[in-house]
Amino acid sequence: MSKIKSILKNNKKLFSFIGLSYFDKIVIFLLPLIVLSLFEDKTVYINIEYIYSLVVVIVPFLDLGLSGYFFYAYRNNDSFRKVIADVIKLFHFIYLGVFIIGIGLIGVHYFVFPFEKHIIYVVFRSIFILTFTFLTSYYRLINKPQKALFVTLFANFISLSFLLSFFFFGEDFSLWLIFIGQIIFCVFYFIKVLMRMIRKWVKSYQPFSKVGLIKKSILFSWPNIIQVFILMYVASYGKINAIENMTVDNGVLLSLSQRFSMLIHLTHSAVLGFLVKDIFVSKDLFAIKKSILYKYLSLVFSAVIAVVIIIVGYFYLYENVYGIRFLLLNISLVVGYTFMWCVLSYTEIFYGRENKNIIKLYLAIINGIIFITIFNILNYDYIVRITLAMFVSTLITLLISIIILKKRKYKLV
Repeated sequence: MSKIKSILKNNKKLFSFIGLSYFDKIVIFLLPLIVLSLFEDKTVYINIEYIYSLVVVIVPFLDLGLSGYFFYAYRNNDSFRKVIADVIKLFHFIYLGVFIIGIGLIGVHYFVFPFEKHIIYVVFRSIFILTFTFLTSYYRLINKPQKALFVTLFANFISLSFLLSFFFFGEDFSLWLIFIGQIIFCVFYFIKVLMRMIRKWVKSYQPFSKVGLIKKSILFSWPNIIQVFILMYVASYGKINAIENMTVDNGVLLSLSQRFSMLIHLTHSAVLGFLVKDIFVSKDLFAIKKSILYKYLSLVFSAVIAVVIIIVGYFYLYENVYGIRFLLLNISLVVGYTFMWCVLSYTEIFYGRENKNIIKLYLAIINGIIFITIFNILNYDYIVRITLAMFVSTLITLLISIIILKKRKYKLV
């Protein structure tokens, strides 16, 4: 009876966290769509997706692998509190450094030579995602995973408020409306971190080995950093180059398909964000728990079904510029790619748990090579080449990852 109560309690926490996470992510998900719906400017929408896509390619390099190393250090250290304290101190140093460098890049663009017209938004969104990613790991380890969600809720509700106010008062749209909440948070967090450091230095400075911790973090995470960069570049390649290489309609089709498919990824992130600690602290390195795996797959696959219904319904009602066969081909490839990408990410947790991130790097390189090969040898439209290359490269990479797990004697228990 007590075991049943424990299971019910754990599932209640899981679904409560997923619910709050979905509420947060739905706001993120809807912001660009609200812009497209209210202001009816497809070019602006493609520019927003361009900024979002560019940022996910940049972010993996910013924290020096600290977010990924955090769980490994926690698992392999007896003094949990010291690990958490040291890692958060180091993150604050990184945050200050990234913030100052970002401001410097903005200054170079405006006062020396222009190199990226969206530099302000790229810089602050990068800093924001960097912070949210780290805080997600931090709050999960102290068993308060919902706290990280309040960061994005705060920022996105500010942006949403400005956006709706401008629309109802008949003002022209500007890109800063989407990013104002993130900019405010980043500035606020910079001041908070800076003041906290100054107070600690004045009160009682306690040195710790920043260099040693950075070295451990990079040595552990460098394969993962490059791997994430490659995967994110593949996933974002079409949207980053949409303006130059696609018609506006095809650019919107690809961006909307990937945006709707984000619901699958958001489900993956929410479920995994809750379960990742249980996976990492499991004593048997080569055991894959059926209960966790099946729970994960059932929730993610439910999201796949919902996304297919939403995408087909949206394009049937609002977009009549595409042939049905072309539309279904694109949707199936994008949705299939997203689902396989999520499952691949799940399998790769086990490599990180046993400090074999190099395997993840090899898989990413294989993925990138297959993607480039397929993209360059096909003679179809740009959008078909992109989606087909994404689908096939991820399918093959996932199959290879499953084979590797079997070769390494992983078993379902």
